[in-house]
Amino acid sequence: MEFLAKVSLSAFLLTAATGVAAYPVTVTSIDGAFENTQKADGSSASGDGTSRIEWGDTGIFKQQSSLEFSGASPLPILYDDSAFSLGTLTHTNNKITGPTLLSTDLAVTLGFSGSGDLGTAAGNFLFSHDETPNNACIAGFFGICFLPIGNVDDTLTLLDKTVSSSSFTLGSFEYSLELIGFSSTNVASTPENEVRDFNLFAKLNAAAVPVPEPGTLALLGLGLFGLGMTRLRRS
Repeated sequence: MEFLAKVSLSAFLLTAATGVAAYPVTVTSIDGAFENTQKADGSSASGDGTSRIEWGDTGIFKQQSSLEFSGASPLPILYDDSAFSLGTLTHTNNKITGPTLLSTDLAVTLGFSGSGDLGTAAGNFLFSHDETPNNACIAGFFGICFLPIGNVDDTLTLLDKTVSSSSFTLGSFEYSLELIGFSSTNVASTPENEVRDFNLFAKLNAAAVPVPEPGTLALLGLGLFGLGMTRLRRS
């Protein structure tokens, strides 16, 4: 009887595992670093490999422009597979001289916890950057511009997004990261001499780890029951 009790308990636990919820999942860390930065002269931006990059000449009466990533704070708790904020991309647009930024990757790394387990995921955003020449027309006559010196917004365009990590398991579910980017567009613009914050978003998808189908469980149970009865008869 003790053997049959163990069999019944095992079958119950296996069946119950299929009903465990995939969420909530806690995000334990979000880190980001700009990589593969490229300026117009072929060099890298100052701060390549960190969470803040700058470009433009330095010196008296000169300013630099910059991009900075700050992970979400407080860190989110995920209750479903809805989009959540990875953090803020801050674009500082100053009038600069010298080589401008053309493109950069933003590599993000996340930590997760759930069901007593830990997991990690990583991905990359690829952005292009357009440092406009500030040649908007502020005075003209009959379609002829006499003062093409007006400010023009600088733009940041999301070109691509890739997940560089494999899926991970928390409890009885397998999770995969999905990068989204900006909320509703692939282009973000910042007026001259201003600072703009843009949220970046992602999703965490979940799928149950495959378990034996009910028919398989039934056959397993019958087999174990038969084995138990054989042992009882022999005893």
